[in-house]
Amino acid sequence: MPTESVPGHWEGDLVLGKFNKSAIGTLIERATRFVMLLHLPDVRSAAQVRDALITAFAALPGDLTRSLTWD
Repeated sequence: MPTESVPGHWEGDLVLGKFNKSAIGTLIERATRFVMLLHLPDVRSAAQVRDALITAFAALPGDLTRSLTWD
């Protein structure tokens, strides 16, 4: 079965604001198109993005956290 028809496969991206002074992470579930936004209030370090991802995925049931593809 293709991953597009099975919930739990996510695509993520980092969107930077004007002059790179702000940022938000986006997570889109491929089957349902459900969107979650990651709050990134400070410097966009890899550790900050990682922590935001962990927090976001911890709130989901296990069967909705199969994979993440990050652009």
